[in-house]
Amino acid sequence: MSAVRAIPRRAVAVVAAALCLAGMLPGTPAHAAPAGVTATVSADCPASRLLLLLDNRGTTAQTFTVTWPGRPGSPWTRTVPAGGSTQLYWTLAAGTAYTLRTTTPTGLDDTSAGIFHCGTGMSALTSFDCTASRLQLVLENRTTTARDFTVTWPGRTGSPWTRTVAAGGNVLHYWTVAAGTPYSLRVTAAGFDTTQRGVAACGMAAGTPQMTTTTLLTTQTVIRNLNGANGRYDGTAASVRIPGMAVTNNGTVIAVADARVDGSYDLGGGTNNIQIAMVRSTDGGRTFDQPRVIHAPATTREGAGDPSLLVDRGTGVVFCFFTYSPRPGVSFWSGGSGVNTADDPNSLHLRYITSRDDGATWSAPVELNPVLKDPAWQQVFFSSGHGIQTSTGRLIQPIVYRDAAGTSHAGNIYSDDHGVTWRRGGSAGGTVNESKAIERGTGAVVQNMRHNSTRSRFYATSTDGGATFGPPSASPVLTDPLCNADELSYLRPSEVGANGAPVRTRTALFSNNAHPTARNDLTVRMSTDDGATWPARALLKPGGAGYSTMAVLSDGTVGNLYEVGNSGGIYFARFSLDWVKGA
Repeated sequence: MSAVRAIPRRAVAVVAAALCLAGMLPGTPAHAAPAGVTATVSADCPASRLLLLLDNRGTTAQTFTVTWPGRPGSPWTRTVPAGGSTQLYWTLAAGTAYTLRTTTPTGLDDTSAGIFHCGTGMSALTSFDCTASRLQLVLENRTTTARDFTVTWPGRTGSPWTRTVAAGGNVLHYWTVAAGTPYSLRVTAAGFDTTQRGVAACGMAAGTPQMTTTTLLTTQTVIRNLNGANGRYDGTAASVRIPGMAVTNNGTVIAVADARVDGSYDLGGGTNNIQIAMVRSTDGGRTFDQPRVIHAPATTREGAGDPSLLVDRGTGVVFCFFTYSPRPGVSFWSGGSGVNTADDPNSLHLRYITSRDDGATWSAPVELNPVLKDPAWQQVFFSSGHGIQTSTGRLIQPIVYRDAAGTSHAGNIYSDDHGVTWRRGGSAGGTVNESKAIERGTGAVVQNMRHNSTRSRFYATSTDGGATFGPPSASPVLTDPLCNADELSYLRPSEVGANGAPVRTRTALFSNNAHPTARNDLTVRMSTDDGATWPARALLKPGGAGYSTMAVLSDGTVGNLYEVGNSGGIYFARFSLDWVKGA
């Protein structure tokens, strides 16, 4: 039997955390009701709950009456004080039809009707492209048969639209609209009926799509301070790839990437002219400054790339790790030199720069090969994206190396003195490649790894803080098309313990290309049980994508920095956990 329950406003935050925040389906605008008096339908798919948030941002108390014809217990009446909210929920089976009419004596009269779509294998998610000013609707069909989706926007020219979505496929439908445009999108298919309503906007306020994208870098974007044959200049790069991201203690978003000036090759390929570009946001990811180079080698025949960011929460220092190639031809797959000197012309080098002012300025590079590279290794590089700080304060940055036999391994370097000294750990697995480390709620550190040939993510577990690992094994759930991906603890920058280091959590996010054989369909998943299950998922970028990395912003929203192929650009997506849960 379904349950209905009123949740006082003070408890809403606690309940939302327990549910990992429910999936938002923007509600109907109030009909002549005071501003801020709304009824918003949403879904918590993993809990199989239909939710109704009664929100009163007005200046006087509001009495809401909720009617569901034929439903036991209907109607329900809740009085919500000024500035408060109350949430009702019903536990439903997938495919259950619902009709909720919400009224107030002050003029709100809102009806939301549809089919509880969780578990049907179909979803319709809205987002807003801030750069192109587009309201976007992604129709996804994870069933075994093709589905015809009909999209209706009352009063919109061309409505309705019918799109056939193949089994296991998706379609992106969009409209170019001005920010602030109200929308009402009813999406139907056999066994599916849902309505998305709200206001198209780049922000993350209630009633907006809850996912936005911003273009940060393309091959036409002017990057300041590139190093050229005649000195520094402002110009473009032939390829921008390999995203890295972190949020500093004061909330600044730092995004970095390879500026591959002459072509899309990796380090050591082509002319080897690769430099590290950065874009910053000081307003929580709403706007970004112009891209600029924060590190370039002395000559254009030397390369610096594969950036990875790591913030020491205790000191506020930001580390940008990168790999240095001293000349064309020195790549991860080239032969080893048998030495680990700082000036070895035949090896890739592990280096980093630091910032103590939230990315405004950066230090000179620090060379790590003499203390970290085993001379027997053929080559080594930093795994791009981000490192982590554990609850003990340990800093961990993943690496990839080829041993004396040529087998690639994932592992870590780590520091227990805020980066003054660094040590290398053992192998987390062989025949694997780029990886991310994550601390579980138990304190164990696990390595989420890209395999060289098996199209699944691989895991290995460490009980000594990421220094040594047990045997790796393939994930039975997370497929992978042989691509760098990300797994991240859901922790705001401010969530630290008495020692200034991050606390532990069992909630994690995973981002990768969900297509098993191609770098397509960038998807975000969420787990609340230390990665044992991933019940919530949302399609973030249909079609071609590539590497991705994430960071939790100060307000609890999540940033996802991703690439689109070799020359499609670098994009910043921002979303709420509500958005992930609603698919």
